[in-house]
Amino acid sequence: MLPGMNTSPWSVLLQAEGSAARAEILVGRGGACASAILESPQGPRDVLWAPDNYTTPAGRPSAGGIPILCPYPGRLASTTMEFEGRSFTLPAGDPFGRPIHGLAHTRPWRVVEQSGTSVRAEFRLSIDAPDAVKSWPADFTLTATWTLFPDRLDLELDLLAHGAMPAAFGLHPYHPVPVIPGADPDACQIEIPATRFQPQEQLLPVGATVPARDRIAFPGRVPLGGVALDDPFCGMLAEADGSPEPIVTRVIDPASGATIRAQWSAEFSACVIFTPPHRKAVCIEPYTVLPGQRAFDTAAGWRILAAGERLGGRYTVSTG
Repeated sequence: MLPGMNTSPWSVLLQAEGSAARAEILVGRGGACASAILESPQGPRDVLWAPDNYTTPAGRPSAGGIPILCPYPGRLASTTMEFEGRSFTLPAGDPFGRPIHGLAHTRPWRVVEQSGTSVRAEFRLSIDAPDAVKSWPADFTLTATWTLFPDRLDLELDLLAHGAMPAAFGLHPYHPVPVIPGADPDACQIEIPATRFQPQEQLLPVGATVPARDRIAFPGRVPLGGVALDDPFCGMLAEADGSPEPIVTRVIDPASGATIRAQWSAEFSACVIFTPPHRKAVCIEPYTVLPGQRAFDTAAGWRILAAGERLGGRYTVSTG
């Protein structure tokens, strides 16, 4: 294969043997998960939402499923950023003309390992987006491993720096509202263990974090009826259940007890809660950094990696 040539398929379908569970991974665009149907007490159900055209080349990469956002999730404050005395320019993407969601989620990835229940895909900036190499201080490789089980879907992320660079990543999962068809969407609840809220103006951080309850009744459960959010939270509380993945969030239908459970490792120190205007989904987005920063401040969660250093993280979505 010639350098830079990508012969991977557009999508890979995972199927859990002896189960109705299946998931579609768009390795041809961002390594995202487009859908995940998992076993549950209510029967097989999709724990993700996406628009009808999401799996086509015309679909917007960040509009559904679980997009992977790297080397920065959410927004940066400016299209011009500085690192170690050097300036570099990033493409504008949001309505305010700011960079958003990184450099990997719109690009083709390469399959490096595959089985019936698992796929490992890789994105290297210099190979898979050579036109964007000057948009980041150093080359990097991001590897995503998706593994399907009857009642859960696991993701492991590994970011390798090939030079000194700021590092962050995040996910943008869309969970259906209502959780099961026919339920009352306004009665559905989200349970978020966040203790702090980052105030914003025009979706950029302003001042220090404040108690989450100054914005909404977190930590705890909040009905989605009448709630409109596009807000970052941090101070995530670990769930004291002995789980190796300490941070747990839920979308809950209280009438049926149907639940979508998202669980992630402590590297994801923040999350953004977004209620899309169409109200068909709620996004609970784990990030390793508070978004919208004007500089690569480690106090906000940025990691500064030397060549050969890594940032990793784990995420699971399940039905209970």
